[in-house]
Amino acid sequence: MMEFNAYKRGEKRESPPLMSDENLSEGNLPGRSSSDGQLLPGGDAGSSSSMPSMAPLGIQRRPSRSSRRGSQGIRGNGGTKTIESLDYEIAEHSVYRAEQAKRAPWHKYRYLILKWVLALIVGVGTATTAFLINLAVENVAGLKFSWTSKAMDHTYAGGYFLYTFFNVFLVFSSAYVVTYFAPAAAGSGIPEVKSYLNGIDLPGILLLRTLLGKVFGSVGSVAGGLAVGKEGPLVHTGSCIAALLSQGGSNKFKLNPKWFREFNNDRDRRDLVTCGACAGVAAAFRAPVGGVLFAIEEAASFWRPQLTWRTFFTTAIVSVTIRALMNSCKGEEDCGFFGGGGFIIFNTNEGGQSQYWLYELLPVSILGVLGGLLGASFNYINGKLTRFRIKYLYRNHQSNRRYVKVLEAMLVAFITSTFQFCLPLAFSCKSCDPEISSCPRPKGLHY
Repeated sequence: MMEFNAYKRGEKRESPPLMSDENLSEGNLPGRSSSDGQLLPGGDAGSSSSMPSMAPLGIQRRPSRSSRRGSQGIRGNGGTKTIESLDYEIAEHSVYRAEQAKRAPWHKYRYLILKWVLALIVGVGTATTAFLINLAVENVAGLKFSWTSKAMDHTYAGGYFLYTFFNVFLVFSSAYVVTYFAPAAAGSGIPEVKSYLNGIDLPGILLLRTLLGKVFGSVGSVAGGLAVGKEGPLVHTGSCIAALLSQGGSNKFKLNPKWFREFNNDRDRRDLVTCGACAGVAAAFRAPVGGVLFAIEEAASFWRPQLTWRTFFTTAIVSVTIRALMNSCKGEEDCGFFGGGGFIIFNTNEGGQSQYWLYELLPVSILGVLGGLLGASFNYINGKLTRFRIKYLYRNHQSNRRYVKVLEAMLVAFITSTFQFCLPLAFSCKSCDPEISSCPRPKGLHY
């Protein structure tokens, strides 16, 4: 019976000596017995033929507890986090082939149908989540502007206090949820999704906790008046929804059917997360083709022609679902302050400029140069400010870092609210041009 010393913990096998050209020419390979019965270098005592120190075909060595803890993002003895890679290749071993042989002929058709059903669920779920985020943002922001307008009828100081307090409280709630409850939900989430689709398993980026933190954080930060958008977080939101569907259900709530667990592997999960990322872009910009192109050109490195059709199907479902949900809010009192807004709609056919002149290129060029200079200056200042924050603000213990992050977000909200409230007061109001149909704004619109 063969013995694999590679599985023994704490033992180190010495590497076999190098074979000379003379031994190689005689066919004496490592692990084989010579003609006189002696074991050649690389073999094990007590067996006439042995294997090198490696796991047999189809069997992967289970990582130790310390490595598993490190792969989940827990700090090890060295104080660093271990990030593992994903394995997208199918292990063609005897156990896998035997399992495939037991399955009925109709199994592959059921497997393909379930892939399309999951893509459909991802599209509907992402579109519904995006609609609810926009509904919450528009209603919270509308309520904020309504109360501020009523307070300004009495005194500007009261309106400023109410507007600033409202924004600071919303930003505090979102910063607290993200910092203490779902740290992986910080930022837009697009770099984390790109990392996952390219084979890097970052800990905690596609959990249910991250999804909830992303939703509540987006609502609080956008409605709180920060200079951020909800388009990037929608990509992460769609990816989280897809990852939750592909993990095989939930053991806690006893929702783990056998057929659902077939997709609990890195390959199928990657494809479904790709559909979720495409659905997020389609929900943010109402661009089904743009969502597919985003995944092909920017996000994913592993692609197959079959995945193109599934991602386009998912984005088409997103577009149809959002249109149906928006039609339910056509009335002024149906969805509060939401109305039909909240989504980015690119429409240049109505009232757009049909032709351009040569002299218009000069101001456009100047505007482009100024935009590039301002962008480069912003990146330079942001880099300096980030290094300052790392050196002076975040050098203390982890608990103090989280406390400082919340205070920093509240300070930014206070400064932003001050500028948003005071800058319009520095200019006088002008009467509406009768030729402009959107002035004054229709009732119920606050943006």
